[in-house]
Amino acid sequence: MDTIELHQHAQQLQWAMSFVNVIEHGSFTAAAGALGVSKALLSKQLRQLESALGTQLLFRSTRRLNLTPAGSLYLSHCHDWLARVRAASSAVAELRAEVSGHLRITVPTSFGGVFMAQALLAFRERYPLVTVDVDLSTTARDLEAEGFDLAIRANLAPPGHLVCRPLAEIHDWLVASPDWLQNHAAITQPETLAELPCIANSRFSQAQDWTFSHAGELSSVRIPSPIRCNDYYLIRNLALNGGGIARLPAYLVGQDVADGRLQRLLPDYTLQGMQLYLVYPQQLPQPARLQALVEFLLGWFAAPEQARLLGKKG
Repeated sequence: MDTIELHQHAQQLQWAMSFVNVIEHGSFTAAAGALGVSKALLSKQLRQLESALGTQLLFRSTRRLNLTPAGSLYLSHCHDWLARVRAASSAVAELRAEVSGHLRITVPTSFGGVFMAQALLAFRERYPLVTVDVDLSTTARDLEAEGFDLAIRANLAPPGHLVCRPLAEIHDWLVASPDWLQNHAAITQPETLAELPCIANSRFSQAQDWTFSHAGELSSVRIPSPIRCNDYYLIRNLALNGGGIARLPAYLVGQDVADGRLQRLLPDYTLQGMQLYLVYPQQLPQPARLQALVEFLLGWFAAPEQARLLGKKG
């Protein structure tokens, strides 16, 4: 943008603010008094603005001012500009101050139980003046109605008025206990699962249809499931006690596999992952403490050690 164009925009912005003041005060006389300028100057600025825009913004009469349709539209944009200027000023002011305050967040139960202790302690070490209230739940909370600042959600499309940012992808593993596997033939292909007892998670639709990817090709298997339940920890315990083949997030069974309590099956086949999101209300300005937590969590889960726990590698 050259100097002339910049000057023109700055001049039009000044006229726009004069226009807003005339509307908010209800007359040129009242607006002129509030701004400490002459009525004639405000009237001239409004004529210049209308000329620059090529349209009439006000219907003038001796008793009142009425907005034209173009004037109503222009006024709404002026209010947006003012809100953004105020938000920018507030954000800069918060940046100068130390981040502090209280946050309420809601996180899926099993995921929060595994990951959030270390993440929150590290966050508090960086921002000691921020306190955090954590709700572990499988229920999708209404953030605004229930007063939550942020949620971690999986494969869930939030309402359009909420901010939604990808956080991480969870990878599932197939596992079974070594004792159970000793009594069954080797499992080398997904099709074999159609004849073996598997534990389905009834929280998900089509819980008995497991889809695999291998060498760029997809295959789906309908599994028999003599036991179904809606809790990851119960599914894990069933697998540990010889209940059959379980499909579980890598972060829940990675240590069991490393310690030999469970054995991973079909490691060359990839099960469909589950995308996690950070979801939070859109505010102007966004509180500094919430911005700090969002950026911290995005960085935390991008680290290699968290990626390994999520099953991204291995």
